[in-house]
Amino acid sequence: MVQKMKHRNGIIILFIIMATFGCKPDPLEYARPDNLAGTIYQQLESMGNFTYYLQALDQTAYKEPLVKGGSWTVFAPTDEAFEAYMTAEGISSIESISPEKILDIVEYSIIIDGWNTTTLTYFPNRFYLGQSFRRRTQYQRPNRTYNTDTLQHILDWDKLEPGQYVVEESNGRLKTTNYFIQSYLDTWDVQHSDYEFMFPDETFNDGEMKVFGANVTEQNIVAENGIIYALDKVFEPKKSMYENLSSPEYGDKYSGFKRILERFAYLRYNRDELNEETGETEQIYRFVFSTGIENDYLPFNVADENYATNIDGTLAQAWGLLVPTNEALESYLTSNSILGEFYSSYDEMPLDVLGKFISPFFFNDYWDICPSYFGQSYDTSLGLVDYKAEDVVDKKFCSNGFFVGVNTVYTNNSFGTIMGPLLLDPNYSIMLQAVQDLRIDTALQSNAVRFSILGVRNDQFVDIADPNSATRRITVRTDLDSYDPTDVSVIYMDVEGDPVGANNRTYPDPDATSPSAADIAYVRKTIADIVLNQIVDEDIDFNANNYYQARSGEFIYASAGNLAQGGGDIQDMESAQVENIQVTDNGNFYEMSAIIDMPLNFTYGTLVENSANFSSFIEVLESADALITIVGSEDKLINFLNLQRTFTLFAPNNSAVAQAISDGVIVDPSIVNGLDDLDKAIAKRDLLNFAKKHFIQQSLPTDGKITGTFPSMYYSKIVDFAPVYDQFSVVNTTTSVSITNEETGDTVTTGSMTNILSKRIIIHETNNYIK
Repeated sequence: MVQKMKHRNGIIILFIIMATFGCKPDPLEYARPDNLAGTIYQQLESMGNFTYYLQALDQTAYKEPLVKGGSWTVFAPTDEAFEAYMTAEGISSIESISPEKILDIVEYSIIIDGWNTTTLTYFPNRFYLGQSFRRRTQYQRPNRTYNTDTLQHILDWDKLEPGQYVVEESNGRLKTTNYFIQSYLDTWDVQHSDYEFMFPDETFNDGEMKVFGANVTEQNIVAENGIIYALDKVFEPKKSMYENLSSPEYGDKYSGFKRILERFAYLRYNRDELNEETGETEQIYRFVFSTGIENDYLPFNVADENYATNIDGTLAQAWGLLVPTNEALESYLTSNSILGEFYSSYDEMPLDVLGKFISPFFFNDYWDICPSYFGQSYDTSLGLVDYKAEDVVDKKFCSNGFFVGVNTVYTNNSFGTIMGPLLLDPNYSIMLQAVQDLRIDTALQSNAVRFSILGVRNDQFVDIADPNSATRRITVRTDLDSYDPTDVSVIYMDVEGDPVGANNRTYPDPDATSPSAADIAYVRKTIADIVLNQIVDEDIDFNANNYYQARSGEFIYASAGNLAQGGGDIQDMESAQVENIQVTDNGNFYEMSAIIDMPLNFTYGTLVENSANFSSFIEVLESADALITIVGSEDKLINFLNLQRTFTLFAPNNSAVAQAISDGVIVDPSIVNGLDDLDKAIAKRDLLNFAKKHFIQQSLPTDGKITGTFPSMYYSKIVDFAPVYDQFSVVNTTTSVSITNEETGDTVTTGSMTNILSKRIIIHETNNYIK
């Protein structure tokens, strides 16, 4: 045992000696190879053609990281590039360039991480060849001080305290540089001619690389800590498209469009920051444009360096922006334009109008306004813009997209369609709000469909039947101090006719600290349902004396060349008159003397009003327990109908019901309550089925248009858990409607009373019953 211990100790001592004296590395073996490329700074020194750029680096804090390490990509202008730049600027030597401008040039030439001509076209977080052509530089636009006197056209200007505001114009973004490599052009089908259109003094040949309009004279120069590209031009930081609007080279040419854009902007407080020069803490603001989900006025922010559609923040493409000159804007408004009929200046236009007016100038991708897309340039709203090469007066590829000045104004469908009068005339602002709440404004701008709108002015929402109530009537309050026809974010509405009276009040409460969300929702729903009754998805012929179905599902009767009636108007023996017609690209907008009222009663109440003909059918409904009481009203609902849909009642008159009793189809409703329980149940079932047979699941006025095969509400069997309804074929003329049971062949035709309009249901009298 002792011998084993001695042996083990000897082995341990041997390992200690080897570790101490026998494992030293050979310094020559691990020395830095002589042929290893130096750091970026050293590489630039050794190449001998970047003297000026190195002198610029020496004046900044970027020398040390480029000497020592990190990972960088540098777009370095050659000495020839600097000499050309200084000549153009009238500068005799690099020492004459201000330190501020030197820093700008250096920061705008450096990108974090080393990228070669392959990886430069990757998304930073994904590896797809040819996708990207942009990277963030080290340059950020410095803060700028604004005086409120120069901002009187921006949003909420009147809420700003007068004085000066320090604004971080970059919004925290680093400015980007843009380069063009063949793999990128191939991926996105950007033609060499497109590049040469954007940079008129340059040509692009296969295999070349360009940075904006500069040639990359040497590519992929590898250094220890990154990659160098040699440029034949010096770049100061490129302007964004917003900054370019006021470039000195244009004079005041684009100030009108700039002012229009700034109407969608506001100042937003961001943070407090120490001013190192003054030693004082300043409030820092940002200039924010109304874009995105909450303030969807502009398709994108022309001052932003990021591309809007990249949710993860990667830089893929760049926008396109067409900018009309002041002369073009003025000429358009003073010529025979639809906007000029309503407004004498762009400052007068509400933002929703202004936003739609300028939407044809915004493009998701810069190549949409390049030559290969002429004739097929679709704006961000997918509207085709009639953009041509001869319209172009200025071109500049900016840090965040392609800026093209044009000598004309492009229009879209917004104002030429039936939406135009709603958008442009503030007298229809409530109706416009309802259309927008219903999200049908885009559909109403389609030229693929014809529409008719019976316009309701703001002051015509007076004493109107609530479409969702048997008793309520509403009036929109336009006499309140807070009422503004151009701002209908909150609409106040008086309600009368509540069953108990307790809720007869103004919705929402004008005296409340903040409007109730439930009240606002009720008001908007009520007005939207009323407005749907004024919109028809076809042309109306007022000379046809015929019926037209509105989007509400109810019908409008047009007659006498200029009169329109809804169910409520017919009941009250009133009509609305066409006062003026605005012809648009996709239909007519009719200025009416009054609103078109929906039917006032449900089907039961309408039958009661015509009880001389239908008292027996009313008894059928009552004895079949088919009615639901409405609290506070004498009217009733029919319990087997879903009034989210529309129906036709072929109502058998008293003689027809008497014939059904005589034929043994049903018992006399008046004796049902005297029957024993079993017979009563059978009688009620037969009466209910009799009633259901007379309701057809389709609105069928005598319009001569609606034909086909439609089910009734009656079924005698269920297959695969679904009822199999009786089917009826329809023959429709402008004087009568006939329906034929496809199984039995029995036909019923309307009688002398037709087109009695109740809520969601058209009633026709029949002289015989449906079998």
